[in-house]
Amino acid sequence: MTQHTAPTDVSTPNAIASEFNRQIVDGLHSTATLAVFKDGKQVVDLTRGAAHASPLFRVFSMGKPLAAAVLWRYKARGHFDWDTPVAEIWPEFGTRGKSSVTISHVLSHSAGLASHETVPTSDYNDWGRVISHIEDMTPVTVPGETVHYHSRTFGWIVGEIAARISGLTFDEAFAREVTLPLGLKNTTFIVDQSEFGRLVPVDASDECADPMNVALVNALARAQITMPAGSMITTASDVAKFYSAISGKGKLNGVPWLPQGVIADVTSLHAEGADEASGNYSRVGLGVRLPSTPPNQYAIDDDSTTVGHGGMGTCTGWASLVEDVSVAYITNRLQLELPNKLRLHDMSMAVRKSLDAGELDQVDNVSQLQIHQTDTKRVWPGKNWEEAEPEELGFDRAKLAEAGRYQAEIAVDQPYRILIARHGKIAAEWIFRSDPITEAHQASASKSTFSSVLGIAIQEGVIKSENDRVADYYPEMLDVAPGEGPKEGRYAFPENEGITFKQLIGNTSGYMKPGEAPGKVFNYQTFGMNILTHAIASAYSLYKSSKPEQGAGFGTLTEWKIRNVIDGNWSWKYGNFDMHAEAKLGVFGYMTSYQMTLRDMARMGWLWLNKGNWNGTQVIPETWIEKATRVSEEILENEPIDRHVYGLGFWCNDQGQVWPELPKDSFAASGAGNQHIWVCPSLDLVVAQSPGIYPSHGAFDSEEQIEDRRSIQGLLGRIVDSIE
Repeated sequence: MTQHTAPTDVSTPNAIASEFNRQIVDGLHSTATLAVFKDGKQVVDLTRGAAHASPLFRVFSMGKPLAAAVLWRYKARGHFDWDTPVAEIWPEFGTRGKSSVTISHVLSHSAGLASHETVPTSDYNDWGRVISHIEDMTPVTVPGETVHYHSRTFGWIVGEIAARISGLTFDEAFAREVTLPLGLKNTTFIVDQSEFGRLVPVDASDECADPMNVALVNALARAQITMPAGSMITTASDVAKFYSAISGKGKLNGVPWLPQGVIADVTSLHAEGADEASGNYSRVGLGVRLPSTPPNQYAIDDDSTTVGHGGMGTCTGWASLVEDVSVAYITNRLQLELPNKLRLHDMSMAVRKSLDAGELDQVDNVSQLQIHQTDTKRVWPGKNWEEAEPEELGFDRAKLAEAGRYQAEIAVDQPYRILIARHGKIAAEWIFRSDPITEAHQASASKSTFSSVLGIAIQEGVIKSENDRVADYYPEMLDVAPGEGPKEGRYAFPENEGITFKQLIGNTSGYMKPGEAPGKVFNYQTFGMNILTHAIASAYSLYKSSKPEQGAGFGTLTEWKIRNVIDGNWSWKYGNFDMHAEAKLGVFGYMTSYQMTLRDMARMGWLWLNKGNWNGTQVIPETWIEKATRVSEEILENEPIDRHVYGLGFWCNDQGQVWPELPKDSFAASGAGNQHIWVCPSLDLVVAQSPGIYPSHGAFDSEEQIEDRRSIQGLLGRIVDSIE
């Protein structure tokens, strides 16, 4: 079997490389991986002995801090205090003497619930049964008084608290709070059977060999069970990146993940004493351990400047709280306590020596050394997006991080989600105080998708031309008499009979707007868009104004024509404003409201960037995208230059009026609630935002709004400047 060794960075400090190789040569283990981050950048990336080019490692209890981090995030949002009794969140837990057990007790291994003997191993794959066993437990020591390592119960209790708060499974909550916002691409508690070949088998030294135990650890079934305290599967790079967010005081590359105060809480000493499980003196924070009697796995004396956690006789991860350095070292051989402690100590000591000598400051970002050229091969997202290091996609990592810091600084405490994709892969995803995978109402950003469906309908001949009169397809639009419109003075005027599809999608129709002739005034509107979608859906026999909720509707048409073709996953629903009783909502109401995740927004952006083509399938006509993403002729002819900002459903920069300092081929879908999909074909770049932190006031086509839209230019400009 071929063995793969990751490219050894020629600038990896000798002390680190020598110790890493020595341990393998001396037979301490056959496979190992080491990652070191300094100031948010990965500076060491070594793997040796793995049979797969992209190996995954079992790390056992090394995963406990990552599991605990879900609760750290919930604490930051104010869901509880550290001294909140668990039973306030999980009432069934408060029986049999557990009513006084607090969140802090659980995270500091002092809840008195260390034993898992009453939980049959046959129940491990049934979360509900495991939780029932936990509820039936009685503390064996007074909660808060004794350190007793909760080897397995820790994860189940943490996981159920997270589930009770979020309403999600623990795996879902873990993805939303930890792996997605930190960009941990290879971290999970279970692995798909198709990925099982990536797992590095665990073996054992002669002194601790137990064939049955080793076979159990390596079994496929074990990799299918979520045990937050001990079943994590990951890479050294992911774990070191996690600890980099701790050494960075809650920020990763300057992008906030946790408030500094929460980091200070969890890394402070909360319990200490001789551990009832091992007899060793333990010093514990909230989900992490502090150094104790040397020699320890962190290679540092008894102090509070380092936190971390090991994993059953094989691995360690830690963060320095004073030097912004983080380390993860994983091996594949189970060793007894002392020999394992010594090898982990020696590897950590090599890192500390290189740090003290200033050698880590002289190492360029490791990915710059491993990636020799930017891969610009066209990539199409499948069900899931591929992710890549910024350098692989042509970004300067430091400059991109600076853009992230800028975003964080101007956001202050406002929530935001930003996704940056280039060459079809995600380079960065910045998420602060927001759910990474929640669908958001797209508001007027939907207009760009409406435009896309219109282009398809014209190509298919269902609508003959964008210059066709809409009333010929949807005559009901004219059947809105005075008193039946959305408000006083708004109804269908005789001149509305000549409105074309192009004028509706270009917001120049003047529909139900007194004194506005079709095609003469750029006036952003909602009801005109509803007329557009109903007319198109009617042409496909999917909408009737007399029975608006009975037809499949325009949203379903979008699913057929676009969403399903590009592997999207968004939903839609009808929306209506509160109206007076006589309003003819069936005619001009029932707005098609798309609900999209940030990644689905970026997916639409990638489709538009590629001029409607998706992996060889022309989903939207190329000529339509080219026309729609340039300022419309009617606006150019009738509006002053500072209002030359809109095409056919898109905000367009070809006249340099939306973002004067950004590329002129860029365009965007934009909607209330700071929903933005910014596309720049010349840079092969898509930036999606949902929500954002930029101001939004005035009518959507007003001078105030146009200026507000330009405010995103500060962030976009920094992202553009980070491209090499």
